[in-house]
Amino acid sequence: MRKLITTFAILIAVLVAGMTALVLLVNPNDFKHYMVQQVEKRSGYQLTLKGDLRWHVWPRLSILSGPIVLTAPGASQPAVTADNMRLDVELLPLLSHQLHISKVLVMHAVIQATPDAAAKITPAGPIAPDDNSSFAPSLGHWSLDIAHLSVANSLLIWQDPQGEQLNFRNVDLSLHQDSSRIGRYHLSTALTRNQQTFSIDFDGQMDARHYPYKLAFSVDRGSYQLQGVSLPEQGVKGETTFSAQWSPMSNTFDLNDFSLQANDSDFHGEASGVLAPALQLNLKLHSQNANFDQLLLSGGSQVSQQVAAQTNSPERVDAQTRARTPVVVEKNNRGFIDWLNQSEITSQLTADQATWHGVTVKGLALNAHNALGMMSLNTLSGKVDDGHFAIQGKVDFRPDLATVDLHIDLQHIPLQVVQPLLQIPPVLRGDVSLQGDFSGQGLRGKDILTQWQGRSTIDLIGLDIPQMNVQQMVIDAVTRASNRVNSDPTLHPVIPDMRGNFSLGNGTLQLTRLEGENAQVSLNALGEINFAQHQLDITFNLLTRGWKGDPSMIALLANQPIPLRFYGPWNHLQYSLSVDRLLKNNLKSRLQQWLKDNDKAKHPSS
Repeated sequence: MRKLITTFAILIAVLVAGMTALVLLVNPNDFKHYMVQQVEKRSGYQLTLKGDLRWHVWPRLSILSGPIVLTAPGASQPAVTADNMRLDVELLPLLSHQLHISKVLVMHAVIQATPDAAAKITPAGPIAPDDNSSFAPSLGHWSLDIAHLSVANSLLIWQDPQGEQLNFRNVDLSLHQDSSRIGRYHLSTALTRNQQTFSIDFDGQMDARHYPYKLAFSVDRGSYQLQGVSLPEQGVKGETTFSAQWSPMSNTFDLNDFSLQANDSDFHGEASGVLAPALQLNLKLHSQNANFDQLLLSGGSQVSQQVAAQTNSPERVDAQTRARTPVVVEKNNRGFIDWLNQSEITSQLTADQATWHGVTVKGLALNAHNALGMMSLNTLSGKVDDGHFAIQGKVDFRPDLATVDLHIDLQHIPLQVVQPLLQIPPVLRGDVSLQGDFSGQGLRGKDILTQWQGRSTIDLIGLDIPQMNVQQMVIDAVTRASNRVNSDPTLHPVIPDMRGNFSLGNGTLQLTRLEGENAQVSLNALGEINFAQHQLDITFNLLTRGWKGDPSMIALLANQPIPLRFYGPWNHLQYSLSVDRLLKNNLKSRLQQWLKDNDKAKHPSS
């Protein structure tokens, strides 16, 4: 047994010594020119290896290089620079004069995807796709094969078509492929821009058999996170999966089986388009639940909204609504607007349920086309409670303050929803319906009220003013001014449904007609609301019914409207109710009639 063990030990020692001698006898610098030649042959790129190549035997047999530079043909800047590169080499293939590189590792590299680092294509002839044989080329009696590429802790500099450079830091890329150019990859990186950080971690498959005509890949497991200013406090994070095809020569792409989880929202669909020179995107998405408050609104926006909703004080409500965030476009979203101004996007979005500024919308449907900042809004519709809304028109995002030209149709939308969105005190209850055409500047609630103009019909259904009951105010004033009538105590005053018209311009809403009637009262209203100065001046003319007492007084109240005027600042509203004047005028009229009748009795006609 001892002799057997000794024999095996001698054989192992001889084998190790032979392999070590083989490695030591093979000068890695012999491969230097060969690798440079093969890189240029396959891609046209020029590889520069500075310094000597050297062996490294632990933990794997490797070839280490000094600084490397990879430059595209005709480029003025290198595409890749790195301090060093490690090539993991298979030992056994060396016995048959094969350089089998199992892994290429590049660390602390700077990768430039900019016009200066891009290849300058010359019209020398068509580009032919690589065939499989090119992955096992030979030089003399040596052959080369690469199965695994790894880029660690590196920087990718990408320049968009508009010239802005984006720095993707901490790039970690691991790519495994077989001889047919099919493999798997792992990619993680982070991008910081405008005080926001976007990080991703993707695993998936890649098919490069038809590159450079087509590159197919998928994300089988993907996670991401977006954090920073103008975002929810917890950021936006979730998971995604999709399959994609990219055609580098035409810069076109197709995205299929797209699935995205973002906080408590979900999106599914597909996309296609062109990446350069300007982004062209066709997007079709569906969501079961789209909570835009958790995706777009900053923490401060949500807090101010909650505070405003929880307080009933007019002073505090007005202060909160003035400080509220915009309705459509947040004040810090200029970067998103600039992106719209540089892109052509056709989007179709449907959602079973969506949330926007605390408002739940059912059956949301959006169909829009954006052409370099000019958006045609074909459809924006949905249901809120028992109501429905539909908006059509155009929005021009190119000016600093967006301009709009819209047709708006609201049917039975709760006033409790409309008032906070328009940043006005929530003093009214009920539903509103309107149909009108509006144009102007701005998309915030304040802009809508002060920078828009237009005309519309309006219906107020189930109107209630909790802090004041105009009908009860008239009843109380009449009973105080005269003991000749009193109201029916079994009646509960209800404001009738009202219909009318209004115009909006220069920050003022002008009520040109607003009237309604029920069994208890007939009323109409005229006046204006100045949103810029937070003032109003509106007069309600009421004909009340249900009186008991003096028949002549009842007849007077049934035929003579009683004016009730509200005027002044919202926070210090005043009113005037001229019941005494009405009664005095009636008494004077009756006295004059009595004198006239008495005079006729004394002087009968002959």
